[in-house]
Amino acid sequence: MSTAGAPAVARSAPTKATKKSWETWLHAHIEPAWRPGEWDSARWLFTGDLDNPRTSSSRCRTRRCDVIVRAQETFCTYCSDQRRKSGLPREEFAATFIPARSRSLPLTVVGPCTLTRDGVRCVRPQVAGGLCAAHHGSWKYHKSRGTLERWLRSRATPFTENPDCMVTHCSGWAMNSSGLCNYHWRAWRAECRSSTDPMPAAQWAPDQPLYLLAHQFHLAPLPQLLRWEALYAVQQMDQWVRALEPHWIRGVISHLTTADTLLDAANAARLTKPHQAAVRTLENLQSAARAGYSEFSGITLIDQDIIDLRVLGLRHSASGKRRQLPGRVDLRIVRQPWLRQALRHWVTTARPTTEDFKRTFHATTIASTALAQRADAGDVPAALTFADATWVVDAFRAARRQDGTPYSSSFRRSLLGMFFQLIAYGRRCGTLDDLAGTFTRVPVEHVISVEEPNEDFIGKAIPESVIRQLDAHLDTLGTGNTYGCRDIAPDARQLLYRTMYIVLRDTGRRPLEIVSLTRDCLENHNGQPTLIWDNHKRKRHRRRLPITTSTADAIRTWQACRDQLHLPAKGDRFLFPSLTPLSDAPHISSTYLSDALRLWADALPQLHAEGTDSKGQRLIFDRSLIYPYAFRHSYAQRHADAGTPVDVLRELMDHKSIAMTQRYYTVSLKRKSEAVAKLSTHVLDQHGHPSPSSSTAYEMRTVAVPYGGCTEPSNVKAGGQACPIRFQCAGCGFYRPDPSYLPAIEHHINELRADRETALAMGAAEFVTTALTAQITAYQRVIDRMNTHLASLPASERAQIEEASTVLRKARASHNHTLLPLTPARPKDPR
Repeated sequence: MSTAGAPAVARSAPTKATKKSWETWLHAHIEPAWRPGEWDSARWLFTGDLDNPRTSSSRCRTRRCDVIVRAQETFCTYCSDQRRKSGLPREEFAATFIPARSRSLPLTVVGPCTLTRDGVRCVRPQVAGGLCAAHHGSWKYHKSRGTLERWLRSRATPFTENPDCMVTHCSGWAMNSSGLCNYHWRAWRAECRSSTDPMPAAQWAPDQPLYLLAHQFHLAPLPQLLRWEALYAVQQMDQWVRALEPHWIRGVISHLTTADTLLDAANAARLTKPHQAAVRTLENLQSAARAGYSEFSGITLIDQDIIDLRVLGLRHSASGKRRQLPGRVDLRIVRQPWLRQALRHWVTTARPTTEDFKRTFHATTIASTALAQRADAGDVPAALTFADATWVVDAFRAARRQDGTPYSSSFRRSLLGMFFQLIAYGRRCGTLDDLAGTFTRVPVEHVISVEEPNEDFIGKAIPESVIRQLDAHLDTLGTGNTYGCRDIAPDARQLLYRTMYIVLRDTGRRPLEIVSLTRDCLENHNGQPTLIWDNHKRKRHRRRLPITTSTADAIRTWQACRDQLHLPAKGDRFLFPSLTPLSDAPHISSTYLSDALRLWADALPQLHAEGTDSKGQRLIFDRSLIYPYAFRHSYAQRHADAGTPVDVLRELMDHKSIAMTQRYYTVSLKRKSEAVAKLSTHVLDQHGHPSPSSSTAYEMRTVAVPYGGCTEPSNVKAGGQACPIRFQCAGCGFYRPDPSYLPAIEHHINELRADRETALAMGAAEFVTTALTAQITAYQRVIDRMNTHLASLPASERAQIEEASTVLRKARASHNHTLLPLTPARPKDPR
């Protein structure tokens, strides 16, 4: 999207002839009671309601402190310094600390003066010793001269009125004879001390700014017209932004005191500190004022080539995301006037979401560029033909990103559909009546073929070894500057993110499906805990997924904690509700889960991947591969490696097509083939001599027996079920073990030793114990020779062999596997 400037009529300042009428128009379009209780029209002072999250201000988190701070801050400056000195945790400090400031805050009043005479009490605010400034000074004067009794008896007269501060619009009371409040009196005294020619208070006061809190801003310093423009702009901007930022508005106003109008494009140069937030605030104010001036001048949005989507009120389609101001868009990128008019009419009447507009605008620019290459036919809608429509479709087929890489087929299909939807909308509304009927899309010919998804993407699973490393640091997840750090206690916040991670890891659901789980997402089915979830992608709701008991226990633990929290009512039905009323969505956004995982992974010590490098050093795992959706791939790959039947895994993943599920098994077979290729060269015979073979022969001529491979022809033909010597492998010349069988051989040796001890205890014949001892010796010789062979290899090759052995052991275990305690819910027979 382009962010070009506003139309020329909104760039220039109003002339003297139109200035008065422009100001009158502003008067008429400003709500008389804009935000009652917040806007003081008599003093041009805005004071945000702290109980309303619309303004980004709040009170200091210390229980007994009422200082107003910005929403991004937890404590006021004083409390923040004291907490740093105390070293206490935030929650404990906020609950126990009692502020004891050396002096009062500006404009604060402790109470009225305690001096009372004849039943009349002084109304002026007390400053020291329970007395107001005038009485306290007089008291000290007479006390030093010994005339205190006479002063109290005859001259101590209470004041019955409280004069206002001489600074215009200041809400403070005059503290002494200078006629200034305590804030302005201190500022005046400081200026007098630093000046050789002190200015009288009455002369100094008129030009002084007000003391403003974090939730206030003041328009009185601005010129008359600019003041009304700013008020109108803030009123409009209040409908655009997520929350008003009074401190940034206050900063921008301080730089506009010498300007004449908000319509001046040079106002941005007045910002001495062009912070991004300040520039954005000024742009919002100027956009609102320019939109109002265009309406005042009789120029409607449908007549403009540069439109402001904020004025249209467009919002993001994803309610879980923060609303972002889309800004101004230059429609002149679309070269054909008729196509630009159709786009302008669509956006001003249909009011699409920002995402739909962005894609439709992008699709229109692609079509416009293609039509511009068709001589002059593209500028005349009545001259367009079916060939022009085909030319446009070909342009979408070849569409590429700015870096030259092609878009995915699904994205190009989406762009093509949105463009012709725009054409259809224009024809229905009458804006494209001149467009030739031959310029149309034929569903049979104008189709972009669906490309097969990248198979390598299926393999983006986080390895189980990395997941185990993540689990070891689970207690640090949810710490730091994560979402919710100001809304709930640290322990509850960490439990929140820990629960989301556990559910994400153990269930393989998509991130949006995790954060949108309902509060009652658990139920028992035949004694087995089941998760109830919604498949938002395919619009299949109330799905059921069997889960393990440990996952269900983690959810129940969070449910018990969640019941104790005071959270916004709009998220009551969700397991992971939004923690602040500022959120547009009732549940936590998946973006926050992704950000928390990224922050957590980046803060962890080194994560090691599987395998080693050429020097034998463990490989470093790329942390950028840790993101929420990768855990879905890990879940599927975990089941595929364990030999879960493909139809069962398809239901667990809730895939529409079984072809998608089969890709995970393709990755498993690929990993197994690579492991076979590595281990086929390290096969030994009965005597420990190398007996390598090709990977094909390894799988075709060898069958797996309990403690190695076997090449005996009759046993191979019977699939390992017809051993002539009853599986006494250590004494067989056809025995072919490899390093992947080491754990099984060691386990079998332990079993043989146990059997020998049992035979001795039973008084069995000597040939029984002799046979057992011979087998133990033979198997131990196999282990020793294999370990000697492995020890002679480089460390990097040993690590590769160990990794390949792990893959093959997992594959062999899946042949006679025991299903995980999962029973997928199948649809009932319609009969």
